[in-house]
Amino acid sequence: MEEIGSLSSRAGKKGSRKALVTIVILALLALVFVLDMQRRKAEDQLRNLSVQLEQLQTGNTQQNREVAQRIIRDVRKLIAIPEDVEPTVATIIDVDTLRQRNPFYARAENGFYLIVTAERAILYDPNKRIIVDVVPVQVQPATAAPTGDVAGGGQ
Repeated sequence: MEEIGSLSSRAGKKGSRKALVTIVILALLALVFVLDMQRRKAEDQLRNLSVQLEQLQTGNTQQNREVAQRIIRDVRKLIAIPEDVEPTVATIIDVDTLRQRNPFYARAENGFYLIVTAERAILYDPNKRIIVDVVPVQVQPATAAPTGDVAGGGQ
């Protein structure tokens, strides 16, 4: 009788082990499925963002040029900018970061335009149509790399 009891307890342990292994395998399969779904969702989001970025970079270049030309035309009514000069125009979108780096942006707000020529930088408020600030720009030419033997031993 003892043998029958020990056999049934062994069979019960084997049955519970099989059930436990089955549950673990099913849980792992479910985890793999959930992680794969999250990966696919993230991949789709990345693809959509990449398409949007590409559209922003290429699709609006004509529109950006038109806005820049309008801003330059408005600023030329307020300050002399030579006609043969094509200034760079940038929209200020993160004024707090700019303020930390340069006091020139202390009076700037998001949405203002920065117009940069070879001689000066102009801060322009398009809503009030006023020039907020102007500072001189000093463009330093790139230093030429030394030529010849820099070790000093050659002639």
